[in-house]
Amino acid sequence: MVVKVSKPEINLREKISELDKPSGVAGQAMLAAETPQEQFNLISAGRRRMNINGAMNVSQRGNVTGLSTTGYGADRYLIQSNTAGTMSLTTDADVPEEGGFQSSYKIACTATATFGTDSNLVMIYRLEGQDSQCTNFGKPNASSLTLSFWIKSNRAGDFNVNFENELPTSGGADRGYQTKQTLNQADTWEYKVVTIEGDNISGKSFTNNTLKGLCFEISLSKGGSAWAATASKPYWHDLANAERTYHNQHFFGDSTSNYWKITGVQLELGSVATPFEHRSYGEELALCQRYYYAFQTLSDTLGQNSFLSTAYSANTMYAVIDLPVQMRATPSIISGGTWHARKGDNVSFTLAAGIQRAGKNNMTIAQSSVGTANTGQAYWIESQGGTGYLSFQAEI
Repeated sequence: MVVKVSKPEINLREKISELDKPSGVAGQAMLAAETPQEQFNLISAGRRRMNINGAMNVSQRGNVTGLSTTGYGADRYLIQSNTAGTMSLTTDADVPEEGGFQSSYKIACTATATFGTDSNLVMIYRLEGQDSQCTNFGKPNASSLTLSFWIKSNRAGDFNVNFENELPTSGGADRGYQTKQTLNQADTWEYKVVTIEGDNISGKSFTNNTLKGLCFEISLSKGGSAWAATASKPYWHDLANAERTYHNQHFFGDSTSNYWKITGVQLELGSVATPFEHRSYGEELALCQRYYYAFQTLSDTLGQNSFLSTAYSANTMYAVIDLPVQMRATPSIISGGTWHARKGDNVSFTLAAGIQRAGKNNMTIAQSSVGTANTGQAYWIESQGGTGYLSFQAEI
């Protein structure tokens, strides 16, 4: 008995040509991976973004104006400035067309300055040492890092993106890694990807604590000789400030037309930039509140965030403020404006609170110079809308 089997024809030439199809950077990396674990690491399955508030949605401090030194606008992104002009830090609705972003962080020059030896302007993000352990720095198999972000400015040209390994307790010098990046077209959103190798030098691992660990910074201005005297080094080395703005072409403080807008910032392990990992606003806010908690802001209305206090004496009150999350360290208090102590009567005072007891989940604050209060009596403390403010800060 003869059985005939028929098969569809195969175009051998077409099959061979398929072998030449490009696989892209990520595909090539996957093909070159030798183990499933290496492939897993390449695609960064699970949580990927190491930094908080990369979409710039959380800004507890609100818009900041008249800043000429160091300060925060969008939560967790420190603006460090020295003789680079006066600026405003605002949340802006101008965003890239792709990526699903709603906000960008705008740094704009509002008053000019004279370029000097120590002129600089950088946006800095700092991770805790304990959150930097996943990089495996200081060991032979230290992980590479990829930083991706969207950026826009009124001026095209070169700028620096830098990384630091800060060693606050080991006594060693900080380690730095500087890269040159280019904004190709003015007033246009551009997507940038920066990939660097890990620091595998023995003894340069991060300290496992709540102090400074891995940091990255985007340099927003040409620097003076104290910041740009020597060429930046695209490899890990003992850091000197004189290298961190070397590639910047423009001085931020020379015109009130100058601005930078940034969003979609994502730092992740590995050598492939994956799509931005969006998180809910509530999750991002809680993560930010570990470092800064705005209990009452100037934009809050009368009595919006009140608290209960007890008169310790005729002139002093104590109050317990519950913190929404455990803060990184014992926070400092930022307070002021007009507040009212109410209990039938109405005692007005300027809040200048101090820490009486510092706990992990709440703070006992003391307020003196209240006026005449009845010792042992409870008072309802509320801000006079639009003037009173109270925040707790534990930034790195």
